[in-house]
Amino acid sequence: MGDEERKSSGKQIEGFVFAEDGSYVRTPPPTGPAGFFEEVPANPSFIDGVASRDVILDKDRGLWVRVFRPEELENRSTLPIVIFYHGGGFIYLSAANAIVHRFCEALSRKLGAIVVSVNYRLAPEHRLPAAYDDGYDALKWVRGIAKSSSDQDAFAHADFSKIFVMGDSAGGNLAARVALRAAQDGIPLAGQILLQPFYGGTSRTESELKLGSSNPMITLDTTDFCWLATLPEGAADRDHPFCNPTLEFPGDLARLGAGELPRALVVVGGKDLLYDRQVEFARILEDAGNAVKLIDYENASHGFYAVGDASCQEYVLVLDEIASFLRE
Repeated sequence: MGDEERKSSGKQIEGFVFAEDGSYVRTPPPTGPAGFFEEVPANPSFIDGVASRDVILDKDRGLWVRVFRPEELENRSTLPIVIFYHGGGFIYLSAANAIVHRFCEALSRKLGAIVVSVNYRLAPEHRLPAAYDDGYDALKWVRGIAKSSSDQDAFAHADFSKIFVMGDSAGGNLAARVALRAAQDGIPLAGQILLQPFYGGTSRTESELKLGSSNPMITLDTTDFCWLATLPEGAADRDHPFCNPTLEFPGDLARLGAGELPRALVVVGGKDLLYDRQVEFARILEDAGNAVKLIDYENASHGFYAVGDASCQEYVLVLDEIASFLRE
């Protein structure tokens, strides 16, 4: 039966249509300015102190990055590098998304850093570990710049000894996975910055039960579907190491072939349904002997930093915290 002939189940998840048999297909996103799905081009000329450009890493798999750099060094001789992985439950958004673009501009401006925003493959078309592989390849590409003469304009004044991985929501999950893989391969990182990292599991946590339908941006139905569409084919349920880190991370990291993980900044919000899982992940890292700084904003919901509005106190505070973390 063709997709157009399937009888709708009535289930609604933004960007997907569901049939009664449980199958689903992605619908084309709206074109033009459309809020959540709006996309914008890079700005090769400096606008409000930041310029950006796109670089294709692998055309065949759609892997590319948008590199942001600040105009002013502000008494610095070098600039740290932040490799940023966007959120979206592994099924939404891109490095060209307007929300992602504006946040990366703000990061570059506030942090005085070169920000490399990674456009990784999305599920369900490309299930995990595809995004992990793309994220790690982006890190290797950045490290390769230090050994070559390419892209010296975008990476002028870059300090390749200060490479941080950072992500929000699903991107936070991805950044943590890249940090683990880098440790396994003996690649040093200056730190990992995890904004409300996206994790799950079969059993419900207290915050999931309490806040599972309080924020239309992210509900239990949405998160459950994201994992259904994202985990590798054959995964029995959400108790998979990619989703539930309690199955893999506790204890001796040497068991995973990893040495010391980079220090971590973990940001959580008290009104985020994923709160309990994020706090638990920070504890897992700390119990394994890693330096962890946990920032807890009691009144922040999931994705609070995406507003890009200085009137949001937590938005201003989190940029200050990240800037401080980079300087430590």
